[in-house]
Amino acid sequence: MSELTHRLATPEDLEALRNVMRRSIDKLQGSFLNSKQVRASHKVMGLDTQLVEDGTYFIVERDGHIAGCGGWSWRSTLYGGDASIVSREPRALDPASEPARIRAMYTDPEFAELRKDARFTELMKAKPPAIPE
Repeated sequence: MSELTHRLATPEDLEALRNVMRRSIDKLQGSFLNSKQVRASHKVMGLDTQLVEDGTYFIVERDGHIAGCGGWSWRSTLYGGDASIVSREPRALDPASEPARIRAMYTDPEFAELRKDARFTELMKAKPPAIPE
């Protein structure tokens, strides 16, 4: 099995990221949510393209396939994707009193066993970016 690699997500990755997120929500939540709750999860979870635009969203890959994704945000929005029913708050956090936030961590179901892999976890917790001034 080849090594895991990571890189920043780009606009060209958006469709692939949406597919990973959809599969992750559908497959990996089924062990603790019923089907109605899984369907409802799609209304509050998903891709926040602002993270990609801000350069704070990462992809972990193996053999060119997205194994997982996640990022950090220096913005006030707590969770949710572009199509989410939750409100968006693009305000920049105050670095003196508001730390950067871990956002939108997803694992492709085909790589679910990697969630226990220390290297995968390290890559998914990439160093938070500096808050722009």
